[in-house]
Amino acid sequence: MNFNWKNDGDLSAKSDRDYLSDLIQSLTHDLHTDSSSREILFKRGNAYLDSGLYEHAIKDYTELMEKNEEDCRVWNNRGICYRALMAPEAAISDFDKAISLNKLYRDAYNNRGMALSDLEKYGDAIKDFSKSIEIDNSYVYAYNNRAMTFWALGKKEEAFADYEKVKQLFA
Repeated sequence: MNFNWKNDGDLSAKSDRDYLSDLIQSLTHDLHTDSSSREILFKRGNAYLDSGLYEHAIKDYTELMEKNEEDCRVWNNRGICYRALMAPEAAISDFDKAISLNKLYRDAYNNRGMALSDLEKYGDAIKDFSKSIEIDNSYVYAYNNRAMTFWALGKKEEAFADYEKVKQLFA
């Protein structure tokens, strides 16, 4: 099969990276028009995060926090950036804050578990993955991350059980 993307309306000529770059540029323009918009700043932070421009994302999320932002997603997303920059302690601090704002935020528990795993605190990581699963028993990422952590501890039966659950959820 030969694709001619220039004349095929079902195919995009723009890569994800190009799309995100255009989105960041557009949101930056919008912020010049409305610098007080928390929504635009959050969206730009997310676009930076998705682009792997973690320092820029951290700057946007921190600006939101300085405006007394109490959105657990802002804290969680900044934590993701810190973890990507190999600063797991800073990430854990942000995930802790996200959880304090929303005790049922499954993603923050899962992300904190990953940062704890980075520090080889596997027992605590398993507790966080398990809490994430308790909140959402179909959250495949938490099962997969817990399985990898069990594996790292040599607990192969527990790891296999979680991997089986992952397979079931994808079926």
